[in-house]
Amino acid sequence: MNARQPIQPPSTPAVLTLSFSPSGSRFVAGTSTGLLVLRSDNCLTTYHPQLPSEGGVAVAAVLDDRYLAFVGGGRTPAGKGSVAVFWDCLAGREVTRLDFFEPVLGVRLSSQWMCVLLHSRTLLFEYQILQLPSPPLSSSSVDDIKDEPPRGPNKLKTLHPTSPNLHALACLRNDLLILPAQSIGQIQLIPLPSGSKRVLRAHNTAIRALALSPDSTLLATASEQGTLIRVFRLSTLDQIAEFRRGSDHADVYSLAFSPGGRWLGGTSDKGTLHIFDLCPPDAGAAEAGREKVEQVAKDKEKVGRQHRKSSSYAPPNPHRLSGTVQERDRDRDSSGGFSNRSTPISATGQGSLQEYYSLRPPPASASPPVTGPGISAMQVFKSSPFAPKIMRDVRSVASVPFWMGEDPSHWQGGAAYSWTTSPNGTRKRVRNPVPSLPGSVEGKAAKGVLLFAPQGSGGGVGDGDGDEEEGAKVYVVGGGGEGRWECFNLVRMGGEGGGGGGAGGWALVNRGFRRYLGRQFVD
Repeated sequence: MNARQPIQPPSTPAVLTLSFSPSGSRFVAGTSTGLLVLRSDNCLTTYHPQLPSEGGVAVAAVLDDRYLAFVGGGRTPAGKGSVAVFWDCLAGREVTRLDFFEPVLGVRLSSQWMCVLLHSRTLLFEYQILQLPSPPLSSSSVDDIKDEPPRGPNKLKTLHPTSPNLHALACLRNDLLILPAQSIGQIQLIPLPSGSKRVLRAHNTAIRALALSPDSTLLATASEQGTLIRVFRLSTLDQIAEFRRGSDHADVYSLAFSPGGRWLGGTSDKGTLHIFDLCPPDAGAAEAGREKVEQVAKDKEKVGRQHRKSSSYAPPNPHRLSGTVQERDRDRDSSGGFSNRSTPISATGQGSLQEYYSLRPPPASASPPVTGPGISAMQVFKSSPFAPKIMRDVRSVASVPFWMGEDPSHWQGGAAYSWTTSPNGTRKRVRNPVPSLPGSVEGKAAKGVLLFAPQGSGGGVGDGDGDEEEGAKVYVVGGGGEGRWECFNLVRMGGEGGGGGGAGGWALVNRGFRRYLGRQFVD
C-alpha cells in the first residue's frame, strides 16, 4: 500500500506561461493541459479551446478574442517545441502551422505581424488573407467571420539576428519591433514594414526585461544585474530617467508603462511590485531648489572675486592699525569729524572682520548649504557630487509584495528523485533534473507578469476613466502550481504634491485576488 501523497496530483494543471494581449483586455495562460484565455479586469475565462492534441502549452500569445498562437511544451507537450500554431478562436480551428526545426522561445502578435523568437534570431511574418474550407459554424459566429475573412502569418517578411535571447525578449507595437542586438547590452529598434534600423546601448550586461510605452515613444530596460531600470526616449535615443529597484542582484520579471505614460511598474524575484513616477510633481520645486543653491554659490564666488580685487587685500597700513595722528588727520573730513575708515569696521557693522584684517573670506564650497522652502538639507546632500550614487538614485514612489507562491523545484509534476543501481550493486537515490521551459532555462514558473489597466476600463482609483494624476490600477498575474491574479490600486496617502513616500506620497493597496485554475463560480 502506497500512502505517500504525490508531489502534484495529475488532475491539477500547472501554468507554464503567461502573456497579455496587445490591447491589455485579455491574457492567455498556457497550462500543462491546454490553453485558457481570460479577461484582464476580472480574471473570468472567455475561451477554453479544444486543441487537436492534448498536452501542455509552453509558449502562448493572444490577439484579443480572434487569434492566438501557441507552442507545445512541458512534461507532456501538445506538439513539437519547434512548431508554432496560429489558431482562429471564432472558427475554433488551426489556421496555419510553421515548423522552425529548432525550439521556439517566444511569440509576439499584433494586428499585422507575428514575431517568432528563436535562440539567436527572430523571424517576422506578415498576415495574409487565407482561403480555407468553411467548417461547420454556429449561427452566432458566422456573421463575425464573414465581416473579417480569416488571416494568418503566411509570409516571411524579415529575419533579424540577435544575441542569445534565452528570456525571449521582444516588443512589438505600432509598426515597431524592439529586440536585443547582437552585442551584449544593446537593443535594436526596427521600424516596420521597412526603415533604417537603430541601435541603442542600454546596459553593460545582458538585457533581462523590456517594456514599450503604449504610444511607442518610451522604452524601459533592465539588465541581468536587476538593480537599475533605465528609460529612453526613442525619438532621440536619450536616457531620460534612471530608477533604482534595489541594491542587490535580482531577476526583473516584468516591466510595464501606464496608458498615459505617467507610471512605470516593475516586478522581480524579490516578490515586490515597484511603481516609479516618470513625471514627479515636485520635480519643478527640486529643480528650483538646485538652481537656488547654485545661484547662492555663484554669488559668494562673485563677492570673493570683488574682495580680492579691492584695496582691502593690500598689505595692512601700519598707520591705520596704530591710529597715528597722521592717519587721523588724513581721515578728518570737512566737518571736523573722523570718517568711518579710521573706525574699526566691525564696530560700525560695515564690511567684515576678514576685510578689516586683510583676510580673504572662506570659499563658497566651505560654507554650509543654504536650504529654503523648495529644497531640504537631505535633497542638497543627495545632489552633492560627494554623496554616494546609491543615495542620489531615484527610487520607487510605492512598493508592495505580490504573490510568489511556494512552488517546489518539480512544480511541473513528476518525482523529484529516482532510484538507480550503482556499480557496486547498491541502490542509490538520484535527483531528477528540473525540466527547462522556453524563456526560462532554470524551469521556473512564470511570476509577476504586469499590466496597467487600459484607459476607459476603470483604470483609476475608482471606476472612472483612469485619471493618472489620481492614481492607477495594476494587475499582476502569476503561474506555477497555483495560478493567481491580483489587483492593486495606486492611491494618494494624503496631502498635496505626492511625489514620494510617506505622508503626502503614494501607496499601493491590494484590492484582492482570484485563483483562475479552479472553479470560478459556486455550483
